[in-house]
Amino acid sequence: MTHGVETALVTGAGRGLGRRAAVELARSGWKVALNGRSRSPLEETAGEIEALGGECLVAEGDVSDPQQVAAVVERIAESLSPVAVLVNNAARIGPARFLEDADPASWSETLAVNLHGPQALCREVLPLMRQQGRGRIVNVVSGLAWMAFPRFNAYCTSKAALLQMTRCLAEELKQDPVQIMALDPGVMDTGMQADIRSLDPEQLGSVREQFLEMHNKGMLRDPGDVAELVVALAGRDAEKDSGETFALRDLDNLRSG
Repeated sequence: MTHGVETALVTGAGRGLGRRAAVELARSGWKVALNGRSRSPLEETAGEIEALGGECLVAEGDVSDPQQVAAVVERIAESLSPVAVLVNNAARIGPARFLEDADPASWSETLAVNLHGPQALCREVLPLMRQQGRGRIVNVVSGLAWMAFPRFNAYCTSKAALLQMTRCLAEELKQDPVQIMALDPGVMDTGMQADIRSLDPEQLGSVREQFLEMHNKGMLRDPGDVAELVVALAGRDAEKDSGETFALRDLDNLRSG
């Protein structure tokens, strides 16, 4: 299927998986809206897409603010076309502390970005997707949605909640031409991982050593590989996908059927 007339919105598109997914979607013929809090990294992503001959829009905005979310979605519809694919990728990792030591405001901000942002975006794009008769929503979760990981309680909690939101919304949308899926990217070699490695060793304890070892042994995944999974999910029209969680191991099967 050709998606050149359709628009994909990628949040957190300034770096890491978001940037790679945006570029690969453009390479595959999508118009791509690039969302993030900081304009400069988004413009760098836009430069990559424009070098490919792709069409994109820098749609700066804070996903944790519902009013900004509504404005971003409206601007995309006016400048490109209504969002047909939403990739909820934006996330923050902090506070990297035990629950009792974590700043409450930082904890709340993590949930605002990682959970409330996707909720607000889904709310805004669903009417547009129904009008178009097709929609795909990809929520980027994490293995930490299932694992108990010390010092990353807020992040783990937000991703577990996002996973369950995906499942619940899939049930709500059974009568609609919209599929919503979770994507577990694994541990990738991204700026977020570099940020974790730069934290105070005493603050993180043995957790930091685990991530350092994965980096030093080349065990971190290339976000470009995961971006191919995003493109595969964006291009499918399979009701059976809705509510499911996909990982890199599923890529070959998605391509073949």
